[in-house]
Amino acid sequence: MRSRFYADLHIHSRYSRACSRDCDLEHLAWWAARKGIAVVGTGDFTHPAWSQELAEKLVPAEPGLFRLRPDLERDVLRTLPASCRTVTRFMISSEISTIYKRGDRTRKVHHLLYAPTREATGAITAALARIGNLAADGRPILGLDSRDLLEITLAGGPGCYLVPAHVWTPWFAVLGSKSGFDAVEDCYVDLAGEIFALETGLSADPEMFWRISGLDRYRLVSNSDAHSPPMLGREATAFTCELDYFAIEAALRGGDGFAGTIEFFPEEGKY
Repeated sequence: MRSRFYADLHIHSRYSRACSRDCDLEHLAWWAARKGIAVVGTGDFTHPAWSQELAEKLVPAEPGLFRLRPDLERDVLRTLPASCRTVTRFMISSEISTIYKRGDRTRKVHHLLYAPTREATGAITAALARIGNLAADGRPILGLDSRDLLEITLAGGPGCYLVPAHVWTPWFAVLGSKSGFDAVEDCYVDLAGEIFALETGLSADPEMFWRISGLDRYRLVSNSDAHSPPMLGREATAFTCELDYFAIEAALRGGDGFAGTIEFFPEEGKY
């Protein structure tokens, strides 16, 4: 039987608004080890200063994953309790806020982007930098249609994918009642088939999704959306696949190796 591990793939760096100054890689690795989280998203890969830190502090680990540089990793591990001295892996990730007009309505949709290499993130970042100011916020706001953001993500290369973020939140989500759509297909139109997973978000849980048969084809993931390191793991996704980026992607696409989510009860969610 394959061992189970947990991933928290929606977090933010200290370069995002309203986020702790402790949202650096060392604190994230320390808290992930304390919480038993094997893989953590880096968040904010489009931000130039954070991207530079990722390049300086992370080294390749398993395919598509990264770990702290050996000297930094040693410093983190020696301050942990003996039972928690495990190496944290990082997956390169970012959240993008798109605000645009479609169908005479203003749409506001948040998306999670993932890429397995620095070259892929560089290509995505370069394309997005031509559209808006990426240095203003770790979670940039871009006047870009969701469908076009998905196209840019896919053009980053093999393994790049997009997951709609916290899909039920009213103001900033693909199915949000205030500024979203009635169906995922309406948002991503001809590229909707490239969406294979949805993030439940803090204010929803799988039981809410299971009431709508049109969402049955999507894998449901959950993450903490942490704005400070101690919030890591308040929601997370479980896997039984190999510990590498491409195995995680395959588990989300096909289901084999996907083991469900850890959910914060919706009544305590942000909305």
